[in-house]
Amino acid sequence: MEVQVAPLRAWDDFFPGLDRFSRPDIKDISKWNNRVVSNLLYYQTNYMVLAAAVICLVGFLSPFNMILGGTVVVLVFLAFVWTSHNKDIVRKFKKRYPTVFVMSIMLCSYFVISMCGGVMVFVFGISLPLLYKYLICGRVSTLPRDEL
Repeated sequence: MEVQVAPLRAWDDFFPGLDRFSRPDIKDISKWNNRVVSNLLYYQTNYMVLAAAVICLVGFLSPFNMILGGTVVVLVFLAFVWTSHNKDIVRKFKKRYPTVFVMSIMLCSYFVISMCGGVMVFVFGISLPLLYKYLICGRVSTLPRDEL
């Protein structure tokens, strides 16, 4: 099975006008989830370019804090993975509560970065593209007609 990267979509299609936005039906979560997944798949290359641009911009404005934040997150993640492979109690905890495990990685990273300073720079650089993806994917009601 060959994996292909989706083409870069037109930017005026990626940033649609207000007429293509609609309020999601929160009563039908499966329909909303399907809309988010469809939009993420259709515009995945655009989202990656946008995320890379924001991360580069934040890294350009505050390079030390961005490198420090990325390094701390990677090191904390590697420590948790190593511990989960070598300690049976952590492995069981990870299998039973995967969300809590990821949240603990994020909290530990936050505390280590906050001791060094620059936590908001890294959080802003990573979370802004993710927030944009979630908000737009959930609100755009239709894909372009030629792709339906």
